[in-house]
Amino acid sequence: ILAVSGSRCGVEDMLAVATHPLVQAHFGCDDDAGEVWRRCIERTRIRWGLDGPRRGRDGLNQPDLTAHTWWLGLERMLLGAAVPDGFPEPVLGGVVPLTGVDTADIEALAPLVSIVGIVDELDRAVAEDRPVADWCDRLELTLLRLAGDESDELEAALRELDALRQPATDVPVPFHDVKTILSGSLAAAVGRQPLRTGAITATSMIPLRGVPFRVICVAGFDEEAVAPRDGDSDDLVERQRLLGDMDQRVDIRRSLLDCLLAAEDQLIITCTGMSVATNATLPLVTPLAEFVEFVGRHGVPSVERMGEEFSGIEVFHPRHACSRQNFVSDVVRPQTPWSHDRAACHTAAALGAKPANDTAAGIAPPPRSLIELKPLAAFMADPLWPYVRETLAINPWWDNAGVTPATIPLELSKREQRELRDDFLRQRLAANPPPALAAEWAEAVQADGEVPIWGFGETAVAEITGFAAAVIEQASEEGLSLQQRETEMVRLDLGEVQLAGGIERSTSDEKTLLLLRPEAMTSSQFNQPKYLAATQLLMAVAAGLPVERAVVLSQHEKWSPGAVDGKGNPRKAVQQRTVTLDAGIDKGEARRLLTELARLYQLAAAQPFGCFGKTAETLLTDIDGARRAFATFVGYDGNARSLEAVVHGLQPEFDAVFGDTAAAAAFFDPFVRLTHFVPRKYIYQPR
Repeated sequence: ILAVSGSRCGVEDMLAVATHPLVQAHFGCDDDAGEVWRRCIERTRIRWGLDGPRRGRDGLNQPDLTAHTWWLGLERMLLGAAVPDGFPEPVLGGVVPLTGVDTADIEALAPLVSIVGIVDELDRAVAEDRPVADWCDRLELTLLRLAGDESDELEAALRELDALRQPATDVPVPFHDVKTILSGSLAAAVGRQPLRTGAITATSMIPLRGVPFRVICVAGFDEEAVAPRDGDSDDLVERQRLLGDMDQRVDIRRSLLDCLLAAEDQLIITCTGMSVATNATLPLVTPLAEFVEFVGRHGVPSVERMGEEFSGIEVFHPRHACSRQNFVSDVVRPQTPWSHDRAACHTAAALGAKPANDTAAGIAPPPRSLIELKPLAAFMADPLWPYVRETLAINPWWDNAGVTPATIPLELSKREQRELRDDFLRQRLAANPPPALAAEWAEAVQADGEVPIWGFGETAVAEITGFAAAVIEQASEEGLSLQQRETEMVRLDLGEVQLAGGIERSTSDEKTLLLLRPEAMTSSQFNQPKYLAATQLLMAVAAGLPVERAVVLSQHEKWSPGAVDGKGNPRKAVQQRTVTLDAGIDKGEARRLLTELARLYQLAAAQPFGCFGKTAETLLTDIDGARRAFATFVGYDGNARSLEAVVHGLQPEFDAVFGDTAAAAAFFDPFVRLTHFVPRKYIYQPR
């Protein structure tokens, strides 16, 4: 509460309050509600500021700019739940409702609105100076409203408020002063030390200075712990140092000496001795180096390690607790093992053993009676797809957003721009789009903050609307109409399994399938749409439909509004790829190919078959070449994002994956043949 009040009110600070266990329990929220909050916050692009006017205290003097504020985002969420989804346009109070919010989400969003409202009341009070007692009363009321007045865990915080309230006067002070005092007292608050109980007592060097213990351990005696810190600006002693004032460096040495004299049996001092980056030996901090030199002058012999001399009291142990060297005598310490952790010892033994090369047995789920076209196309692009996405139910999507910054976004991520483009295309291709759709849509997305403000989002808006106009024009030049495109559902009985899916047909040309895939810019991005077009063609031919080709329209990789090529000519916004079937594929052959693909799909759902780049295909003819291809794929940076890494880890062994070459060949031989396209062409030609 202290962190969020009077601050920029960023997403992380506000959610730290809203998702606190005490707050969640008081409002009856669970993890599902938190997921709804985060999803809606991300979609409304809340960044900082409770409202527009209060941003002025942080230097943004534009009170009418409410984009990316908490209250605008919350209003969009609630309106989205109350108003049916439709064209994004301002409604009540000029707010654009958030689409895709279910009425059932209101129950989860209501507590968030209440929590933000409570924080908002305290934040409004920050603008004025108030007596300390008034600040304490307001903080206490905020605590009780958020966590409930029956919570026992507020005792320490309420005690600190009382301690600050009692000696206070009626002089008004800014909230920052109260915040600074409370933050320091709450951070430094310690309980009564249970001494002489046999338990380990953890403390700083000050409270138990000189109190004797059998064993004293000084943990983390590094440069960060002993370096002089910047003094408090209110400390008059720090402002002007005079003769006789306490020296922090001398006090650190005295504290270390007190620990030495208080230790009855042993004194243990730990520090970082090796560089994490280079594993080079790091010098000791000055007080510790002087102590080591002192014991050397009084008879402690030196030892040699890796060509360097060290004191006999210095111990170099493995960085990892599960290292085998920790459990062998005379390695770290003479005549004794370094560690006695039984669990770590078992782990070290397991890590040292040679890993078994047995391939994990398949889960063998029940055979599927229905396979859809899109999963089948995803399987042809990557045979691990059925095992990871369906059998294991793992979504390998990577979210690298990290912490949401408390700044106004001035650019769109690729995902955000893709979602905006798809949303505009759906509206542009609707039955009766408004004449001024592009201008109205641009105004709406700029008003609600879905595109960057101050003109930074104009390029993205121009690219989205420009591509939509260009792709409609491109289709018209081919005699096709995107507005008249329809998805025809087809179901095919293949014996033990049925194949079902939508075929995207152009009503203006019955021989053509028309697929709109703007995201398929590069060859790798076109891989799955290419197989989807092929499976739709196979499905159409097997069903007896007079289809001959599939036209896939996507955005050109090098296009942007106003872009020109090397000759100064405008670049094309749309690239058109036409996928066809081999001339020898008739109705019976299409049915046979789909049956065989469905059989392989069932196998891939029961056991993981990873291609590892070109490894699987090379394995059929050259085992040594397959090993080289495997090593290349594993060493490639993109391996971390692959489905192979999900199943086998980042550093798998070739023999562990392809140890049973006969079983691998039995699957990949037909798989490679059934997924073959003519090189540099889009002709599906199974070998």
